[in-house]
Amino acid sequence: AELQLNSIGAYIGTKAGTIWTVQVPPGKVKEMTTFSSLSYIELDQAAFPELNVARTTTRVDSVHRGINLPIPYSGKNVIMGIIDFGFDYNHPAFFDTSYQHYRIQRVWELNGVGSPPSGFSYGNELTDSNSIKIQGTDDPLQMHGTSVAGIAAGSGYGSSGNNKLRGMAYESEMVLVGVRRDTIATQWQQGTFTDFVDGVNYIFNYATLIGKPCVINISWGSQSGPHDGSTLLNQAFNNMTGPGKIIVMSAGNEGTEKIHLSKTFIPSDTTLNTFLKFSSTIYNRTWIDVWGDTAKNYCATVTLYSGNVPGNKTSSICIDDSIYDFDILNTNGNDTCHVQFINSKAEPNGRSRMIIDIYNKGNDSVGISFVSQDASLQMWNEYYYYGFQYGYQCSFDSLGKSWARNGNSISTVSDMGAADSVLLVGAYASKVNFTDINNNSWSYSGYVLPNRLVPFSSRGPMLDGRIKPDINGPGLTLATSVSSFDTSYIPTGSNSAYVISAFHDALSNHNYYYAEFSGTSASSPATAGIVALLLQANPTLTPSEIKSLISTTAITDVFTGVIPPSGTNNWGHGKVNAYGAIKKLIQILGVYNYSGVKLDAVVFPNPGKGPFTIDFDSEKDMNLTIEVYNMLGSLILNNEWSVTNGLNRYQLDLSHQPKGTYMVKLSSGDGQVTIKTLLQ
Repeated sequence: AELQLNSIGAYIGTKAGTIWTVQVPPGKVKEMTTFSSLSYIELDQAAFPELNVARTTTRVDSVHRGINLPIPYSGKNVIMGIIDFGFDYNHPAFFDTSYQHYRIQRVWELNGVGSPPSGFSYGNELTDSNSIKIQGTDDPLQMHGTSVAGIAAGSGYGSSGNNKLRGMAYESEMVLVGVRRDTIATQWQQGTFTDFVDGVNYIFNYATLIGKPCVINISWGSQSGPHDGSTLLNQAFNNMTGPGKIIVMSAGNEGTEKIHLSKTFIPSDTTLNTFLKFSSTIYNRTWIDVWGDTAKNYCATVTLYSGNVPGNKTSSICIDDSIYDFDILNTNGNDTCHVQFINSKAEPNGRSRMIIDIYNKGNDSVGISFVSQDASLQMWNEYYYYGFQYGYQCSFDSLGKSWARNGNSISTVSDMGAADSVLLVGAYASKVNFTDINNNSWSYSGYVLPNRLVPFSSRGPMLDGRIKPDINGPGLTLATSVSSFDTSYIPTGSNSAYVISAFHDALSNHNYYYAEFSGTSASSPATAGIVALLLQANPTLTPSEIKSLISTTAITDVFTGVIPPSGTNNWGHGKVNAYGAIKKLIQILGVYNYSGVKLDAVVFPNPGKGPFTIDFDSEKDMNLTIEVYNMLGSLILNNEWSVTNGLNRYQLDLSHQPKGTYMVKLSSGDGQVTIKTLLQ
């Protein structure tokens, strides 16, 4: 396959098992389809982008403080990968908490001009701090990546106390991949699936090179695909993840969008009619992604309507592995509606597929009719034009006609996150009120109340019945870093209502800002940061182990309701609980072993260089016995400790002992705890 692809001038990117990303000259695509070594070809598809209180509601604050944990966890020695756009490389959040050590290790700008990374033929890689800082940004027109990275891993420097707006994994090392380039190019030139496959490969390769665990956040999504985890993108993610290699993604912000429609046809009910209700009259474009079941035929027709009067229409197109193009005149005869049908009888998952690409240049309504005797169809309105700031272009709507169907907002979770290996994250409201930098108060309480599911959070299920999202994180008004290149986020800018804090860097004479940021684009990096904390505790955790830890310790309350073990399609398994997950992980690792009544004790720092501290939270006055054993089972210390109700502290000095593992045992008449302690 590689020789054949090279022969037509193709560039090979990532090899994720049998899934490869390849850039092919347009004139050579037809020739590529004749290569016997290729079993399936999928054209690239488009994707779009999707703290202080958040740290408390997720219990991250307790993890940062190390309460009853071996050490405080901060993401140290973990790689935090962010694939996004609009990074401000010099924002203080990307330094350490003293503003001295720069934490961005690598940058790959996929459409940049310069030296590509090893193994790739495009983009610009920046590998040292000075070149990254001089570059400044991958995209001066955007700020999405700066905010996402700040939530996942920002140090909070420049906010109140230089820590109030700290991210979840504030001591992790960052690798950034800049995908989308601008806001005015066509959809297919901005952030496509191969960008993310190649970006994931690049970040994981770096983490492997330096021997550190890695979590990658992708706050982008797409409705394109069957929503069953079978796409080449989903398979590539499964192939690239593994022990210490985790992907976290946003579920999507389409929880209220009527972009989904389904129907099972029977002989007595053979027709489905709907209209496309566009959100703007400026750019009426969408494409409908229709998935049927095996060996069941169906046909579709697009008709233009002026009021209730049908006008010109396409032919009735059925599944036949062909492509059809139509330009049909609007009522006034001056404008056209371009319609393209792309059909496939059998995709790799065994389902049939019909893509209907529609670009209406007139004012007529666009109606779509489906006819079948026995097919079962699922379809999504896919097109999203981020550049014009319109979001989704249209929804399925009856337009008030009794014979037409409205769409719905179920099964609106991103197909990009359908892979089993991906942790897909929805959003709840950790806070709804804030005050901007100009001392104006703002509230989302009319939209959603605190601790509830945010209405925009996309919901499941997947087409194959799996529950998604997996978990929900804080996703409404998270205070985070914003790009200083985006001048709308300054006290006098058009987005000043979101700006809450400013920092003036005297050395560069430059101002940097923090602002409120919302969406599953926020809840995903918040959760990715929590995954980094878990990887710090155990660098070899697999995607399934991460999911198990997070799902079995999730917070449930009166707002989530009772959640069954399999989860729900609104909440997944509940609200992410960093403290609960890391406590469970430490118990699994065997650091703490209890018998009898649980004694709430912790040894820290663990690992440590000899002087240890034992904290014990007691519910009453009592006497404890402290015993320390080496790995040969020899008793090297035996002391009595009288404790009182509340927090007690004991200084344990093992610095005179040989380096290695020791077992610290605390016991009372009611129970005991043994704590595995590493002396470095």
